[in-house]
Formats: sequence, structure tokens, C-alpha cells
Amino acid sequence: MGPLRSIHGQVRALFAQALHDGFPSLHQDAAVIKGNPKYGDYQCNNAMTIFKEHGTGLGFQTPLQVAEAIRGALPANDIIGEITVAPPGFVTVKISEQWIAKEVGQILQGDVEYKDLPRKRVIVDYSSPNIAKEMHVGHLRSTIIGESMRRVLEFCGHEVHGLNHVGDWGTQFGMLIEYMKEAYPNFQEQLPEVHDLQEFYKASKKRFDDDAEFKSRAQLAVVDLQAGGEFARSAWQKICEVSRVAFNRIYSRLDISIEERGESFYNSLIPPIVEELKVRKICTESEGAMCIFTPNISSIPLMAVKSDGGFGYDSTDLAAVYHRLFVMRADWVIYVTDLGQEQHFHMIFDAAKQAGWHKPPLTRCDHMGFGVIQGEDKKKFKTRSGETVKLSDLLDEAVQRASQEIQQRVEDQSKDGGEAFLTDPKEQKDAAEKIGMAAVRYFDMKQNRTTNYVFNWDRMLDAKGNSAVFLFYAYARIRSIQRKSGIDMSSIPSNLLEVKHPSERDLALKLLQFPEVIEAILADLHLHHLTDYLWELCNTLTGFYMKCKVLGEAAQSSRLLLCEATRKVLLKSFQLLGFTPLDKI
Repeated sequence: MGPLRSIHGQVRALFAQALHDGFPSLHQDAAVIKGNPKYGDYQCNNAMTIFKEHGTGLGFQTPLQVAEAIRGALPANDIIGEITVAPPGFVTVKISEQWIAKEVGQILQGDVEYKDLPRKRVIVDYSSPNIAKEMHVGHLRSTIIGESMRRVLEFCGHEVHGLNHVGDWGTQFGMLIEYMKEAYPNFQEQLPEVHDLQEFYKASKKRFDDDAEFKSRAQLAVVDLQAGGEFARSAWQKICEVSRVAFNRIYSRLDISIEERGESFYNSLIPPIVEELKVRKICTESEGAMCIFTPNISSIPLMAVKSDGGFGYDSTDLAAVYHRLFVMRADWVIYVTDLGQEQHFHMIFDAAKQAGWHKPPLTRCDHMGFGVIQGEDKKKFKTRSGETVKLSDLLDEAVQRASQEIQQRVEDQSKDGGEAFLTDPKEQKDAAEKIGMAAVRYFDMKQNRTTNYVFNWDRMLDAKGNSAVFLFYAYARIRSIQRKSGIDMSSIPSNLLEVKHPSERDLALKLLQFPEVIEAILADLHLHHLTDYLWELCNTLTGFYMKCKVLGEAAQSSRLLLCEATRKVLLKSFQLLGFTPLDKI
């Protein structure tokens, strides 16, 4: 099969052709929207505008006459089944059942595919924890949103580089190096097992604050590190390695694929970039600092060089955007951070424009900002003692709660005399991990990413609500029907699929709207389009089960095929969101 194509796009193209052929003197974009299900699937609204602006000049007396002319100019096609024209001028079309069946048949014949052309080189910057600090709940959103965005873009056929801009440079490394020497004297030969990065960081900070001699040694260690001193550089690398081990435990659980490229990577690029920008008068002196003033936010400059002669975040981010656009030749760069950094990154993009590295529309730079995770008190999510929630602890609790839900379900199934799945402890453990990770991810990504949201375990694991658990049950139910049928799905010819019952049609049409969801994500970078779609799709599937018995009916083969097409779209969507479903639950 070839890549799926948007029905909306195909219908819009037909109306665009009709407007071009029927009204050659006008230049109108086809205004096609989803229709009211009572009347049809898609609706063209151009007739009212044409009548209002040109009607009498073109000889039309009413919007209805314009709508009839649009209908008459539609090219021959096998997509549209019925066309109705309403007096206000709406042209509503219903997609042909035969075409729907043929297109769903395409899903059955291969992998679910989509192509976004032209192919681009895209960089997604996400996660970005700080070395020697524990990943906390604040890193959750950037990590999982960025990973899913990377997956969506890769699915669309782009060349995607996921980069982890870890905080691996700065004055704090002086105290960390000195503390490493004290706490782990043989660290050069053996990598220390630092199970709690947060405690490691706190202990080194306490020594720095309490001991003047330690502080002095730490400051010298910074100078040695920046000068490339062999010992300082080696100690720094060990600290980074220890942190990497901790980060990778989280990334492994969440199935994150990302390339580390920390702040230190750009160090050597900063001085020549600053010199070039000074020569070109883009970077100018202001109150002892070398600054770049951007047109949209002229009151706050970017500091390419601080007043003390040092380089800070602005310097590193300028070097990073230069490297990504100019050296890596990226067509599109996406930064996934909290909304608090939105202004900073738009200033970086503006500076890159001034420097000639960022050349819209040839290149595209986006900031995918997100809100904060809140507790029930609508304040930042914290532990009961007021500490920041460690990401590892949050994931552990998700798995623990999922495990309790599974055990409760097994007990309930036993009491009811039904078949109990997941009775094996190893299976239960694996299922709890998959459900726990999916529940956390889905609950986060179903939110509009620009808003804050309240973290709630009960809603996250609600088997009847809008949750990953509900979606997992929908997927497992398809698998159950397939097992009970005793038929290998690949043995059923795809041309046996028919769409006759209204509930069959609803489900099949919903499957074919998957490409529209991908298009919406590409347009505004909001992943909740996909979670909304999954919720709608699974509810449509429930409606189909209620109205259309699958097994033992004359339409069994056709309905098994429709269930299999649904399973394939669900599975692809789950993969994009970063979770693995269960065949039994």
C-alpha cells in the first residue's frame, strides 16, 4: 500500500477544481470543513462568499444558484457518493461507502504510512536535564512531548535528529569536581555508584557554602576545567557518566531515543561567532556586555558576552542555533521547553534571522512551549514534604498503582467465574510497567500543552474515562475477538470488506481521518489532536460493537477486517505516543 492521504484534502482538491472550472475569473480557496453528520461528511461554504462579493455580476440571484453551479462543476470522481445543496448555499457531500471500503482495505495490506513532502531535516531539542541533578517531574513534559514529536516527524518521512541539550557546563562543576575527589578518591579507576544524584549535588553544595577552603579549591577547579586541565576534564567526564547512567534508566523505561549534545559541545564555537557578529555590527557593547538587540523585544537584549567577560545561556543557545541551521543544515528546528522560556527562544530565532542563519520560509524555527504540572492545590506538583517530585519516583508509583488495578481485576474476574488473564506474576509485572508508563504519558499529552494541568492518579488510571487504560481495553477487546474467531486475519482477503451498517461506516470513516490528525499536528505542533482522535476512535469502536455483532454473523469476515484495520491504526497511534499495548488485560 502507499501512504494514506487525507480525505479532507482530497475533497478540498475536488472543490478547488470545481471553483477553478466553474468560476475561472475568481481566485478562491476552497472553504471545506467537516459537515454536520446528520447531513453529510464534508461541507463547502464558498457559495455564500461568491454570491455576496460577485453574485449579481455573475448572473446569480441566490446563494443556492451559486451552490448548484459548484455542484455542477465538480469533476467526476469515486470519492463522493451523495451531494446535497441547502438553500443558504451549503454544498454537503457524503463519502461513498464503496470508496471507504476500498481505502480501509489499503490499511489492511501493509503498514500504516503517511508522507509529508518535501522531506526535511528536522532537529527536535528536548528533555535537557542538568548533569549531577536528578530528573524531576518538571522534565516529564519536555521528554515525552519531544519524543512523540520526534516519532511523528519520523513517521511522516522526515530525517529527524532528537538532541538532548544537557546542562553539562558551568561554574557549579568546580564544587562537583572537588566533592568527587573527596567522596570517591578512586573515581578515576572505578565509576562511582551514585544512586541519588540529588543528594550528591546537595552534599557538594553544602561543602561549598560551609567551607571557605573547599570553596577556594572549587573555584580553582573551574578555572582548570575551562583551561582544559587533564585532571579537571577527567573528573568532569566521570560526573557526566554517572549522571548519564541515571538518565538512561529513565529513558529506557520511557523508551526515549535521543542523542546527547550538551552545552559543552558548543564551547569552541562561541568566541568566533561573537567576533563575527561584532564585525557585522549585530552584536554591540551595552553596559559592559556584548549584546544583540532583537526587533520584537528591544528592551531586553541577548547577552552574547556577559559584562564579566564570561559566556552564559544566551551565548550557548546562539552557538547551538548556528550549528543546527548553518552546520547541520536543518530545515526545521523545534525546541521543547516550558513556556517560561518562550520569549528567550523567540529572541534566539530573531537573532538567527539577523545573522542570516535562519531564512524563513526556507527554514523554520518553533518553540513548543508547555505549561506546568500542578498538584490538587493548583500549585507546582510537589511531594507532601514540599520537595520536588523525582521522575523515577513518579514512574514507580504509576507502575505500583497499575499493578494494584491489575490484581483487583484478576480477583474480580475469578469471583465472576470469567476467564482471568494476567495471572502469571511475570506477566502482571510486565503489564503494570506498560500500563503505568502509558497512563502517565497519555494523561499528559491529552492536555493542551500550553496550559497547566492538575496531576490526578484516579483520572489517569480510570478504565472507563479518557485514559490510556480505556484505550488498552479497546485494543485488547479486538485481540480477544480475533482469538475467539480462530482465524488468521491475514488469511481473509481485504476485498471482502464491506461498509453497509451505519456503525460500520462511522468506524471506517473515523479510521480514514487518521491522516487529518497528523496534518493538524504538523500545522500547530499540538499532540492532543492524536489523543482526542484515539478517544473518539475507541468510543466509535464501542458503538460499533453495540450495533454490529462480529462473530457468527454473515458479515463476520468483513467485520473482522474492520476490527483488524482499527487495531492497526490504534497500534500505530500508540507507537507515536510511545506506549506498547497489551493483547490481554
